[in-house]
Parts: sequence; structure tokens; C-alpha cells
Amino acid sequence: MTRTRSNGSRWPSPRAGTLTIACPAPTCLPGYFFHLTLDGAWEELPSPHPHRSPAAAATDHALTIARNITAGYLATDTVTAAARINTLLGRPNDIPHLPVRLLWATARLTADPDTQQAALTHQRLRYEQEQHRADQQRALSEARTLRDTLMSDPSLALSYWFATAPQATDANTLSRLEALFAQACAYSPQGQWAPLARLLHTFAQDLTDDTKNHLIDTLAALTDRYGHPDIAASIRALRAAPQPDTASP
Repeated sequence: MTRTRSNGSRWPSPRAGTLTIACPAPTCLPGYFFHLTLDGAWEELPSPHPHRSPAAAATDHALTIARNITAGYLATDTVTAAARINTLLGRPNDIPHLPVRLLWATARLTADPDTQQAALTHQRLRYEQEQHRADQQRALSEARTLRDTLMSDPSLALSYWFATAPQATDANTLSRLEALFAQACAYSPQGQWAPLARLLHTFAQDLTDDTKNHLIDTLAALTDRYGHPDIAASIRALRAAPQPDTASP
């Protein structure tokens, strides 16, 4: 584009022109693109150092703004992304450090069906991941609440222990458990352990030795935790208690 020197001025007449370009523009999913079309107009600003290609500078400026915006959107957001671009490019923009002004530009965005489907799949997977994280957080919170509740009362802890393994029963250890009930009642003479004793009678008939010993260790650890090491020692001693001789007359 040639320029003529204006009459009475040492500067050549400013150049002006339009721009039209079509090219891919990135979406927020790597490897997937919008189809971007840009139309606009530009003008040169008076300067002792004029730009050699003001049209290229204006085009680059418009593309940079448009592509930076589209990179934050999914391919299903063509309307929203285009509105954002046109909001910024719908008024004059002086290009930083260059004697060129972008007067205006308008963007149009489209996306292929495959690209839109990829965006929908991404949205679904992201939703499922968020739901999974929420479920994990809820389960963790419930586990912490359960832990705090069980630690607040040994009877609740043992009730939970039996509720999670009701099938672990063995009549051979019933007498040992009855001794355990006695220790529990001595630990709480006000009767707070009575419901626990009834629960143990209900579920403990078929406990194996290993399961029973685990129960004894659990109760001993709890009583020790609650500041009764003497009772804990007595409960642990039940592990060594002799079994009744069921064959004796």
C-alpha cells in the first residue's frame, strides 16, 4: 500500500485497511480446536518510525486476543467465547509499542461435531470425578465421625465390632466372655455396660478363639485408653484363662 506525503506535513498520509482471516483457535482441551473467522479494520498512527506491515500487526493483535480467550473454553461454548472476543475487539485498540490501531474486529466461532462430542465427554468425566471426590470426602467425614463416636464409649466400640462380624461365634469361648462381662460391669457399676453385656451374650456364642482374643484385646485397649490400666490388665488376663471342661460330668 503506497502512501503520499500530506500537503504541509512532513509525515506521509497514515495508511488504513481491513483484515479478514480464518484459522484454527485452541479450545481448553489439547488437540481440539475451534474454527475462527476474524474480520476487522485498522489504521496507522503517525510516527517517525512507521511499521512496515501494519496490517500484519493488527491481525496478530486481534488473533492473540481471540486465541487467548478461546483457550479457556470448551468447543460447546462457541457463543460465549465469541461474545467475549467481540466485547474486547469491538472498540479501538492501540497495539502496544507499535504505531498501529485496531479499529474493530468481529469473531465467529464454530466447531466440528467430533470436537463438540469430545467436549461433552470431558464435561461428563469431570462431573463424575467431582462426584467421586465428593463421595470420598463424605465417606472420610463419616469415618472420622464414627471413629470419634466409638472412641467416646467402649460399649459403642464393642457394639460396632460385633455388628461388623456377627458370624464370628463359637460356644467354646462363652465362659471366657462371661468373665469379660463381669470385668465390664465392675468397670461401670452404674450399669452403663449392661447393654454391652446383653449384646455380647447375643452375638458371642460361636466366636473362635482368635476372634475372641481380638475382642478381649480391643476391650483391654479401650479401658487402657480411658485411664484404667488395672482393668485392662485384668481383661488381658482372660486370654490365659482355662477353658471349662465340657466333657466332665
